[in-house]
Amino acid sequence: MKKLNLILGTVVLLTLALATIATGYPGELSPEFPVDDYNNAIDFWDRLGYTTGNAFDDGKVTWNKTGDRYVNIDWFNRTDYVFDDKHADGQSVEMTLTARAFIPCYLEMKVTGNQGQTGLKSYGPGISTNASSSGYLLVFDNEIGGFVDEKWHMLGHNPHTEFDFEDEVFIQGCDVFKVEVYANDDYKYEVEAGPLTSEKGSLPLHMRSGYSMQRFGGTFVFDEDGKIFEVAQQDACEELTVYHQFRVPYSRNIAQGSYDGKVVFRAYTL
Repeated sequence: MKKLNLILGTVVLLTLALATIATGYPGELSPEFPVDDYNNAIDFWDRLGYTTGNAFDDGKVTWNKTGDRYVNIDWFNRTDYVFDDKHADGQSVEMTLTARAFIPCYLEMKVTGNQGQTGLKSYGPGISTNASSSGYLLVFDNEIGGFVDEKWHMLGHNPHTEFDFEDEVFIQGCDVFKVEVYANDDYKYEVEAGPLTSEKGSLPLHMRSGYSMQRFGGTFVFDEDGKIFEVAQQDACEELTVYHQFRVPYSRNIAQGSYDGKVVFRAYTL
């Protein structure tokens, strides 16, 4: 009888304890229990293995649930996002820098002939290098270049060469002049000249040009001052070599004496 009364007393005490827990927060629920689980708290503990009255209870109850019903702010994006770990889809930044190099222009020309050579070089834009031959001339003399016919064939070269003035006769220049040009830009090469003159008159200057000593083109006549013969136009970094030969007419109607003039070999970038 005493044992039965002890059991009944224990049940009463447990019932009072549960009533105390259920009524310990007037007007609100205990923060440890969700609303839909409050009335089933004992069943919940049982499912977790914490049977009511278990001698090994430690007084700690936890649980973890997920779902839309546990959301307080419904417009947050909680499903479509990238985990912020170091392997998530990669990450980079990129900036493109434009690189540009400005290469200055360069131009050179070398003229060789009559036992002399003149070289000219121009470094950078706006630079014009001008020079005159030093120590040598383009000379027309019957003892040096001698006489040639209309087709540039030799007729002789001495102080007393005899021929018939009914044919065209010319006095040839002292040498064939070689001109070499190079530029790292597109360029043009030309020759400018005019008649040779004296107090007694003038002599038109004849010139033929070629890319080798064995092959010349037709004859060009400088019969007025500042006349220009455009020889060639080249692309950047292409070398050019041209040969020029000159002559002046000789006839019964040309007065004896010294005649002077000039020839300009000119190269310029485009």
